[in-house]
Amino acid sequence: MQQFLDDDEAYTCWIRDHPAGFVLNVRRVPSKSYAVLHRASCSTISRPRDDGAYTGHGYRKVVAATVDELRGFTRSFDRTDEPFSAVCKHCDPMGD
Repeated sequence: MQQFLDDDEAYTCWIRDHPAGFVLNVRRVPSKSYAVLHRASCSTISRPRDDGAYTGHGYRKVVAATVDELRGFTRSFDRTDEPFSAVCKHCDPMGD
């Protein structure tokens, strides 16, 4: 598991190099109310954007090879009911 904060270049390199990985979009200071899961290949979190669009402007990305690693991360900020506040409907990271 790795986190990216204010480093869109390193983040986009990671998703390019780990297309089968997973990305958790969280606020800059993680909160129980917002933790959205995506596949690394999801266009909503990978298409080219302005600098800071991914890991700046109040957000950070937490990336991992498995969903279970990201579940563990969400427990670190007390998301105990459901590990994610939402699962991307576009890329369906929990599907096949």
